[in-house]
Amino acid sequence: MRKLSVLEKHGFNGLNRWPGNTQLESAEAVSDYFMHGYAPPEPLITKNTKITAFGSCFAGNVSRYLLKKGYQVNAHSWDHNQSDLIRIDEIMVHTPALLAQFEWAFNNKPLGSVFIGSAEEKAQTYHSMEACKQIIKETDFFIITLGLTEAWYDKESEQYLWKFVPNRRLDPTRFESRFVSFSENLENLRRIYNLIKSNVPCAKVLFTLSPIPLLGSYHGKSVVAANTASKATLRAVLHEFLSQKEHADALYFPSYELVNDYIESPWKEDNRHITPDTVETIMSIFDEYYLSANE
Repeated sequence: MRKLSVLEKHGFNGLNRWPGNTQLESAEAVSDYFMHGYAPPEPLITKNTKITAFGSCFAGNVSRYLLKKGYQVNAHSWDHNQSDLIRIDEIMVHTPALLAQFEWAFNNKPLGSVFIGSAEEKAQTYHSMEACKQIIKETDFFIITLGLTEAWYDKESEQYLWKFVPNRRLDPTRFESRFVSFSENLENLRRIYNLIKSNVPCAKVLFTLSPIPLLGSYHGKSVVAANTASKATLRAVLHEFLSQKEHADALYFPSYELVNDYIESPWKEDNRHITPDTVETIMSIFDEYYLSANE
């Protein structure tokens, strides 16, 4: 008779067990411990797919890699420091700002005026506003990276800022930094996803969580704890969102988990940005699961 393992004896048969260092060094580590349950049945991106990556650093890394491989990528050369749409500043990669873009593109909802004193802030874009809107509407594959939960809120207009404004220019009696809650983030994701699928029914939507830590926090507590709260909230939101049947065809790529639990020494000296080798490792995994050489 076959001897039962300790896990089987305790009724844990079928348990997806946490990997040790030996397991992480195996050839099957990525498929068994990171892509398991998240891998698409077949590569979804062909050379004819029109791809747009929303976000900051990770969006830029994805876009440059895909362009180098000969895929059709929108906004691939945009600098997030010079753009308020699609490729956006890292401190603006929160769900209220992302939702504002999609409501503007698909529902023609005004982005809302941002006044600093008596001067109105205009959107920075690489093309006309209409051209940017058309890019979003004609996308086949959306890659949406979530980054943080801290966002500036305009109490007078009752809206979150959708564009970057240095906080030194913000009137503290009018603007306040808020932690966007679990429920609000979840609702924003639902609205983003439904907007995309209602207007581009055949589009694929891939979500990721940026591994890049917060640049800082305005909430008067440890920035390390603030970063943990931010990332944990967003990952829990993504888990809840992806678990719901109406979002069954939404996708998730575990860039956050790969950086934090798989790749050795992923960080540059600033302890915030990932090394070129880390980018290459992440993108080679993305390539294996998502890219097809077919037209």
